[in-house]
Amino acid sequence: MLIRKKTDIKPVEIAKPVIKFPCAEEAWFWFMRSERARAERAKCEKWDTINDRPCLPDDIYRCVAQLYREGILFYLHLEVMGEYGYLDRYPDTEDDLEAVDWVIWVDAFDILEPYLIDKGIVECPPQF
Repeated sequence: MLIRKKTDIKPVEIAKPVIKFPCAEEAWFWFMRSERARAERAKCEKWDTINDRPCLPDDIYRCVAQLYREGILFYLHLEVMGEYGYLDRYPDTEDDLEAVDWVIWVDAFDILEPYLIDKGIVECPPQF
């Protein structure tokens, strides 16, 4: 019979609230910031974030990759998502050079958002 000492019991950590992303764009920006940190070999510490997220960055990558493999998202979508995700901003609708990118951006996230909602990563928008 195994007898445990009181010192073997570890205290329960206080759980951080899990907060879903408000939209697919915010999930994408979070994913891109995570990838940039990973590329720079930054270490992710548990206590760095105020809230826990409902997924890992790789979950968002897998969802986008699956949509691309199935031909639902196109290379042009990925190119625009990657460019502005790396810049950590939306395409500027006032800039003539970025107006076309804005249309592609909106189309890409109109496609992606329902999949992220189904996976519980993004909050379902309120219905009016």
